[in-house]
Amino acid sequence: MVGGPEIDHVGLEVPVRIPESTYIQPGRSVLVPVKYAQADPEKVDEWAGHGNGWVSQFLYGNGRKPKAVKVVNISDQVVRIPHNTVIACLVEKCHLPVGEGFARPRSQKYQEWGKLVYEAEPSPESLRHEDEVARLDELNGPPAVERMNYKSPEKLLLRRNSSDREPTQSGETGISPEGASAYIVCTNPRSNEHSGTHCENRNSETSVPPPPPTSDNWSVEDEPRLAEVSEDRNEFQSECKSTQLVPENGDSEPEVVSRSVMGGGESAQKAQEELGRVFPTSPVALPRGSVSQLREALARCMRLEIDFSDDEEATMYLHEGSELLSDLRNQLAALPELRDLSPKADLSTADVGVPGVTTPEMDAQIHTILERHHASFLGDGNAVPTPARGVVCDLDVGDAQPVAQRSRPIRPEHLQKVYDLLKKLLETKLVEYSDSQWASPIVIVMKKNGVDIRLCIDYRLVNQLIKLMHYPLPLIDDLLIGFESAMWFLSLDMTSGFWAVPMTLRAQYISAFICPLGHFQWTRMPFGLKNAPLIYQQMLDNCLWGFVRLPPGEEAQVDPDVLQFLGLKAEVRDSESDELPALTDALTVFRRNIPAPPQMNPVLGRSSYIDDIAYGTETWDQLCLDLDRLLYRLRYWGISVSLPKSEFGKKTISYLSHEIGAEGIRAKPKIAKGVMSLPFPSTLKGVQSFLGSLNYYNKFIEDLPVVASVLYELTDEQIRAGRHLGRAKEAFEILKQKIVSTPLLRHPDKERPFVIIVHANPWAASAVLGQEYDGVIFPVRFTGRVLHDQELRYHPAEKEVVALTRVLRLF
Repeated sequence: MVGGPEIDHVGLEVPVRIPESTYIQPGRSVLVPVKYAQADPEKVDEWAGHGNGWVSQFLYGNGRKPKAVKVVNISDQVVRIPHNTVIACLVEKCHLPVGEGFARPRSQKYQEWGKLVYEAEPSPESLRHEDEVARLDELNGPPAVERMNYKSPEKLLLRRNSSDREPTQSGETGISPEGASAYIVCTNPRSNEHSGTHCENRNSETSVPPPPPTSDNWSVEDEPRLAEVSEDRNEFQSECKSTQLVPENGDSEPEVVSRSVMGGGESAQKAQEELGRVFPTSPVALPRGSVSQLREALARCMRLEIDFSDDEEATMYLHEGSELLSDLRNQLAALPELRDLSPKADLSTADVGVPGVTTPEMDAQIHTILERHHASFLGDGNAVPTPARGVVCDLDVGDAQPVAQRSRPIRPEHLQKVYDLLKKLLETKLVEYSDSQWASPIVIVMKKNGVDIRLCIDYRLVNQLIKLMHYPLPLIDDLLIGFESAMWFLSLDMTSGFWAVPMTLRAQYISAFICPLGHFQWTRMPFGLKNAPLIYQQMLDNCLWGFVRLPPGEEAQVDPDVLQFLGLKAEVRDSESDELPALTDALTVFRRNIPAPPQMNPVLGRSSYIDDIAYGTETWDQLCLDLDRLLYRLRYWGISVSLPKSEFGKKTISYLSHEIGAEGIRAKPKIAKGVMSLPFPSTLKGVQSFLGSLNYYNKFIEDLPVVASVLYELTDEQIRAGRHLGRAKEAFEILKQKIVSTPLLRHPDKERPFVIIVHANPWAASAVLGQEYDGVIFPVRFTGRVLHDQELRYHPAEKEVVALTRVLRLF
């Protein structure tokens, strides 16, 4: 506190730390620059440090002060120096460093370290010799992995006679005629579609993977296909001999076939001409029941190696509550469990009023408004909403190439679940079959019971290519203020919000996903895609604030009673040619920019957080009036509301994991459920996850940075080894107690004076902003932060000023 008792002066100490975990080979060294921060180089002394197998030395520049610290491995083994290890320090003159193992330059101990460094470090000539030997070994030595030498094929050669070939395991030599070197192929089956010699027999169709393309000019439309040969083996051989494809003997050189036949020539048409010249025959019929033989023949002819591995990569399985799932949550498009696809809302189940507080007449006012806008409500939060007007989802990936990932196998016990969900999505036209070049795999999330699953789409690779849309999301703290005079509240939640936004054709292709049951793409905007929250936020902001209006063509589709309430007249275009296409990003309401008329002024005077709206008024009548205006505006833009997730005429409402009431705001953290039985994390990532959960409610926790500072200093090695965790575990228990007993924060009243209480310790500063009610100071907000390195040497009064300035900056 300012004006407190004077304390002893603590000498300034600026540590020099290893910036990251480092491995040092024997006799080798690393350099770490010396940063003085705000310390005066003329008023500090340098102290070198040492550790297990390493020592440090100062390197000086033109002046008398060191510029860098060299850390040398003086042992005969590899030394690992953990992150943030103090290797040297700068200490205020006439003071000693904290801890042991430091030595001043020119001291006897420092000179002994220098001798050890001299003995351990190799000479420059030795280093150059080692580098030269390593370079020669790399040039003259064998490759790192064994490589097979393959001869590039240049022509089709004669196959050995059956008498010279080794018999197969079954004792047969195949279906090829003796001396033949190739099989008959049909290069353009579509041209013979109505011919009697069509080379594709639908009753005995063979499924053979096509050869991989070897040129940009390869066309799938012209890929060669297998011909049909006779049922009789002898007849097949006689027909092949009569065609004289390739001489049976080796007296003459077989005619060379262009690489176009192999699928890599200049064009498919040239390949057909070349093949027709070398093989001037008509297609014949292949015998039924020889699928495996046909596959083997095509693989040899097209140089295609078919490899069906049994150890295919399985679908990724995540578990609820795992750290990996929390890291990927924003990159996965979760597919909700669809029950009733378009349930009609039962208004009698609406959460209206407060039992014992509101009268039946007051509740009837709300029910009358809800009945007037019955069509806007759906009875399930996961129901399929009607498409919103005037907005469309478009995704821009620039010149990025499509990303097509493989379909991952799914366990048989989970395949029925995937089928049921996809079937419902297809029935509602949320998805459709796709021929897109994009494909993202499915991820299965195991629920905590270990039996049920949740399906997600892994859009991590796709999201990296999508260009970010620069539209702001509102700050949650800004949405939790402005309720100081409110007595009655309401909250609305949009039904499956993102599904209300249609998608452009380009965006549909990018959203495609693949699974063992097929290749699909979205027709409505899914969860998990980059920019999806921003697109929806932009749409709802325009709805609530009234910036632009619908074009005449789309405005004509709005209900007449809505247009009448808004004071608008639907204009009909004179010519159908003037109609604009709907699903075009360049023609959304935000690109057309038709200004809204004055009567479409802001409805609530506040924004939503994506699809969640919270509002409060002083009187019941004003709440009913604003609710009616809000529902008219939502109907104008075609936005549906989830009735089960909405509240009307309440004294308190739940909003963004907070409880808002007339007295103030309470935190309703999900982490508070079972937090007291939470053990101390066993990894650094677990500690960071715990602190991240607390930071969302930092304004409810007094002295959070003061208590949590010891947790921020932990290293992963220290946590795994369990060394010196006493203070950290004590701070962990204190924070658990604080999160389950968060206080009520009063709404800030601008008419009352504020009280600021500041507090500081050697490493953090915090403050409380409060207001006095009936002689008692109630908190409005808690704040604070950990001090920076240059602030650690501040006087306690100066540290309290840091806390004071933070309060003024926030408010």
